[in-house]
Amino acid sequence: MSAPQEKDRPREPGKIRSVLLALAVHGAFFALIVFGVSWQSRPMPPMQAELWDKLPPRKPAAEPRAEPPPETAKPAPAPEPKPEPKAEPKPQPDPPKAEPPRPDPAIAERKERERKERERKELERKEQERKALEQRKELEKKAQEKKAQERKEREAKAAAEAKAAAEARAQAAAKAAADARARAEAEAQARAAEAAAQVRLSEIDRFRGRIRDKIRGKANVPDSVTGRPEVQVRITILPGGEVLDIVIVKTSGNRVYDAAIERAIRSAQPLPVPSDPELFGQFRSLTLNIQHER
Repeated sequence: MSAPQEKDRPREPGKIRSVLLALAVHGAFFALIVFGVSWQSRPMPPMQAELWDKLPPRKPAAEPRAEPPPETAKPAPAPEPKPEPKAEPKPQPDPPKAEPPRPDPAIAERKERERKERERKELERKEQERKALEQRKELEKKAQEKKAQERKEREAKAAAEAKAAAEARAQAAAKAAADARARAEAEAQARAAEAAAQVRLSEIDRFRGRIRDKIRGKANVPDSVTGRPEVQVRITILPGGEVLDIVIVKTSGNRVYDAAIERAIRSAQPLPVPSDPELFGQFRSLTLNIQHER
């Protein structure tokens, strides 16, 4: 029965304050230890934390109990033992870092040579790319210029061909016109020559008729000649109409008629011949057929 009586006793005043004061003192001591150790080490120590699977259960707060009246006050219960604070693990200082090895001058020099070689190769690569780009641009420019030149040459050739064709057509037209004019002139000359020949033949026939008529007018044919005998004579005539020679080419069969015609030719001189020397050439040796008419 004594245990329940002690549990029901009211707590002494100032107990909670003393517990808080003890916790503050322990915390200050713990902070002094932690910061003192961290000040002594050069590098900042890594933070360490303790991982808990579950939080510790909280103690239920004690329900306040009504104080008994003064007349029934009971003696104060004995103080409860203070819980020992759980010591947290002290952070372990980092092991002293080993001094980094000093770089080897030969290795550093080799790396520097390699770096310069890489830079040189990079510059050479960029220079080659620049030259290749310039060459490609130059080739493209030359190709464009070549195409433009070829286009100009084609256009010039087409223009020259068109001009040559036009000139050929003009020459052909001029030649055709000249040929037409030549043909027209030749035809005109032919017509003129034909007309002149016709005129010449007409003049020759006219003079031949006049000579024949004059010879017939001078012919004294005897009455013994009957029928229509015809004699063919060739007369050689001198300029002016004088008779040089008379030849019986074909006799009429009647010697009397042939002799009468020969006498008439000599009696009819000078014969009527043209004064034109060119036309007179047709009368130098004149052949006539003279038929008796009664």
